[in-house]
Amino acid sequence: MEDFRKKLQKNNKIYLLFILFSTACLIAINTVSVFPAKINQAAEVNTGLFAGLIIISLVNLVRNKKALSDDKILKAMYIRNTDERNNLIMKKASQATFTIIIVGLAIATIVSQYFSAVVSSTLSCCMAFILIVYFSVTAFYNRKM
Repeated sequence: MEDFRKKLQKNNKIYLLFILFSTACLIAINTVSVFPAKINQAAEVNTGLFAGLIIISLVNLVRNKKALSDDKILKAMYIRNTDERNNLIMKKASQATFTIIIVGLAIATIVSQYFSAVVSSTLSCCMAFILIVYFSVTAFYNRKM
């Protein structure tokens, strides 16, 4: 349980750093408004992205702080995170999701060839990137375990 408490404290530090970084990015994006319209549109999208990331980090930070201050909540969170059944369900769901995403990208790549070579190439690159990451992570865990 102490290891889990330390893990939550470490996560809180990471969330705090992430909030500070995202806030700095938000300030930088919104203080410089001399960009052309096309770049300003991208700045609006990035503003929403960073604001969302700040909100998610704050929610997680508050949840972890509550768990660290109350042993009952901490124990419930520990059980939820270490339950073998939940871990197996997440593993199976992740495997199915990965397969569906790869098949969907492959079909989209084939269909998009008839409409746009750029879109088809982009989808092919995305699929290749996902597969490279998958094989890299698999190799990492095969060596680790």
